Amino acid sequence: MKAKRFIALLIAVLMVISLAACGSGAPSSGDNGDDGKVYNFIVQNHDPATSICGQYVEDWGKKVTEASNGRIQFTFYHGGSLVSAGESVEAVKNGTADLCWSAASIYSGQFPISEGIMLPLNGVTNARFGSKVMMDMLEEIPEMQKEYEDFKVIQLSTCTYAPISLTSKKLETIEDFQGLRIRAAGSTVTLWAKAVGMSPMTVPTPETYETLQKNVIEGCMNDWHNIAAFKLSEVLKYICDYPVNCSPLFVLMNKDSYNSLPDDLKAVIDQHSGDYASEMAGIYWDSTRAWVYDTADENGIEIYEPSEQLVADFESVKDEVHKEYIEYLNSKNLDGQTIYDKMMEIIARYADDYQDPWAEPVEISDFKG
Repeated sequence: MKAKRFIALLIAVLMVISLAACGSGAPSSGDNGDDGKVYNFIVQNHDPATSICGQYVEDWGKKVTEASNGRIQFTFYHGGSLVSAGESVEAVKNGTADLCWSAASIYSGQFPISEGIMLPLNGVTNARFGSKVMMDMLEEIPEMQKEYEDFKVIQLSTCTYAPISLTSKKLETIEDFQGLRIRAAGSTVTLWAKAVGMSPMTVPTPETYETLQKNVIEGCMNDWHNIAAFKLSEVLKYICDYPVNCSPLFVLMNKDSYNSLPDDLKAVIDQHSGDYASEMAGIYWDSTRAWVYDTADENGIEIYEPSEQLVADFESVKDEVHKEYIEYLNSKNLDGQTIYDKMMEIIARYADDYQDPWAEPVEISDFKG
């Protein structure tokens, strides 16, 4: 009996040792090894598949899929086919989508610090510039980190700047702009438009074309990509090439979706996030300006630069508008002045690098990441 008990005990001990050894070497969702699974993530994009947004998210996804040896796959829902633009962030938060590309300006008040990048006259003149600023703001402003605490941030970036586009009249003096019915996207742009005498209106991006065509509005402040993607060239006659603002963009990921990945695939996502994805976005968005310029003549559009006097008039309201933005932050129980000062410090950090951002053409092929 003792021998049998000893043998049974020995077998039990060996089984425990064997199981422990197997557990230490077998990959699991928390280990670095290949767990043998393929992960397919749903991506929400409210713009058309052919837009620069559609191209960007699909090209980014291809790079991730390649780096993961096919273990991370993406299914793309473009043109708001999954949810509407304004529902994108909530869709990622509740798991309807795993990732989304969207613009912080769509969710007025939800990302108030991010909205600072679209403050007119802040010095940001292109998407490459703005994208660097946004990533530094995220890293250096704790209150901004709270804006995104519910998400895995793939990147923060900006679109290229929005000029002033017009349907029928070439406006050359500040008096010409008085009462102009114009689409203004976001709170800070609205503040500036009102300050210089325009009558800003809120119009969803997909409705801009029809609203211009029906003369409900006489102009819009849509970025160069928007002009191309939504065929606004068909209804525009003049573009005043003044860099009103750059809008804040982002790609956000559901935290549970990210955490479902084994560590080696999390590393793939991480390697293609942050500065990598933001720099890529900056180049993609800036590339759209050239298309509008190159096709302006055939579309019957005159692109012109404002006079020095008009620029001075546009800039005369800077202090007023920027003060209102600071007060807007204060209304959100934030330290508006401190946050504003930090943002302007970061902008100044890159100003010399982008004194002449269009000296050479910007093309998607410029991104070598």
